[in-house]
Amino acid sequence: MTLFLLASGGALGALARYRLGAFILRKKKHTFPLGTFLINVSGALLLGIICGMGVGGNPYVLFGDGFCGAFTTFSTFTVESVQLVHEHAKKKAAAFILLSCSAGMACFSAGYFAADFLKLIAFSY
Repeated sequence: MTLFLLASGGALGALARYRLGAFILRKKKHTFPLGTFLINVSGALLLGIICGMGVGGNPYVLFGDGFCGAFTTFSTFTVESVQLVHEHAKKKAAAFILLSCSAGMACFSAGYFAADFLKLIAFSY
């Protein structure tokens, strides 16, 4: 059951990442890897909400490990960072790396604490 949930969540996350990335690229070509940035920070926010809600067990495997694991993409982040360096866009590469890491941490934390706070409010009544 665990592998089925992981694969199902992963398939949905990969499809969502592909569709969202393609949508962002169609809107405007960017020299900054905006699609990867937006996907990774929104995935961090979603994972923060999942963790802040205290989701565990099979639902976590489906949504946390599966969906968020496939939706966010460290490998593409790494490739695009290196490509920026090779294209002599070192400032953009540094901005991409620093913004991705700091925004990812901030979004995860915001999602975690918002979900935790809402859970606290919901269970206090």
